[in-house]
Amino acid sequence: MLLNTFAPPFRLVGGYFIAGMICLILSVLAFLKADFSSLTALNTAGFMHVFFVGFAMSIIIGALYQLTSVILEEPFFSIKGAFLNLFAFVAGALLLSYGMITSTMPLLHAGGGLLFVSLLFFDITFLLSFLKTKKRSFASVTLLISSIYLLVGIVLGFLLVMIFSGLVAIDFTTALYYHIYFVLGFVFFIIVGVASVLLPMFALAHNISFMLSKISLVLFVVAGFLLYFSEILAIIFIGLALFCFISQAFLIMKNRVRKAYDYWNLNVLLSLVSLALFIILFYINQTYIASFILIYGFLYPFIVGHLYKIAPFLIWYHYVSPYVGKAKVPLLDEMMLKRQAYISLAFNILALITYIINAKISMIFMLISIILVAVNVINFFKYTKFGVTNER
Repeated sequence: MLLNTFAPPFRLVGGYFIAGMICLILSVLAFLKADFSSLTALNTAGFMHVFFVGFAMSIIIGALYQLTSVILEEPFFSIKGAFLNLFAFVAGALLLSYGMITSTMPLLHAGGGLLFVSLLFFDITFLLSFLKTKKRSFASVTLLISSIYLLVGIVLGFLLVMIFSGLVAIDFTTALYYHIYFVLGFVFFIIVGVASVLLPMFALAHNISFMLSKISLVLFVVAGFLLYFSEILAIIFIGLALFCFISQAFLIMKNRVRKAYDYWNLNVLLSLVSLALFIILFYINQTYIASFILIYGFLYPFIVGHLYKIAPFLIWYHYVSPYVGKAKVPLLDEMMLKRQAYISLAFNILALITYIINAKISMIFMLISIILVAVNVINFFKYTKFGVTNER
């Protein structure tokens, strides 16, 4: 009922999904240009923006247009201008990233400004969506905090561009650390909040206590205060926050009714194991390997696993469900190319294992994995023509 009442046009949600997949493919090329011996290097920052903004945030924003109204039980504040903003977002992310990778300052400034305006537009409408809601669930509170984190994060990001241009005289390192903290905080709060809804739903787990998730959020917020005094203490608290989230997710998976393993829970399992491995590698000062594990071991399979569930359902709902009872319609599971999904997961694991030996070979495996995910996404979108095909 909520989906039916508050559903935004799928072309908006789908547009962000397509943009995310394009940026995911480009992230492999950007990764080869990055220098992880210096996390503050421009080429490294360029890769981070292609992946985190171009891919992760594209998928997250697309999903939020749909999920926010379901969680809040109120419509998203407004989607007026959202389509134009989608193009501004993609153009800004790509221009900023390319400007960083090639050290082209005019592109960096233009992309940074465009990305700031587009993210600010989305975040304001996202924040305003909470005005009328009376829903006070754990997920809704988490999403509200995430919107505040995004606002602070993008303001600090724009400030960094001005500092880099010499227009503002503020300590660059401090601003950079807090920019990273708040943007990653936005992603973390979204993952924890949405996971509290999607993990139990997809796993068919009931009577779940989210105490560990709540503790993880408190620890992450405290880490922000500690960052001003001690970078090491802040990292420790962020590590503890991640550990609590991992524990919460494992408990949900353990208590699931649907015991069989499929393309969704195997991707989630890989992401949780990788997140635990990231914490260990980071604390033994293996930053180079830890960064790869976090990006392509945790975030990539976690987002992809949920994309496999969310995209087919939305497409089925918008384009296939009207023909129920009138024609033979596919089941959600039939919309999935399972073999390609499992092979993609296998190549993802191969990429993580071989990264220590040879980074270039690892990225070839990673590219194959991503292409196979793209094949599945393209297959999902074929069903948007279901009505046309059926009438023929």
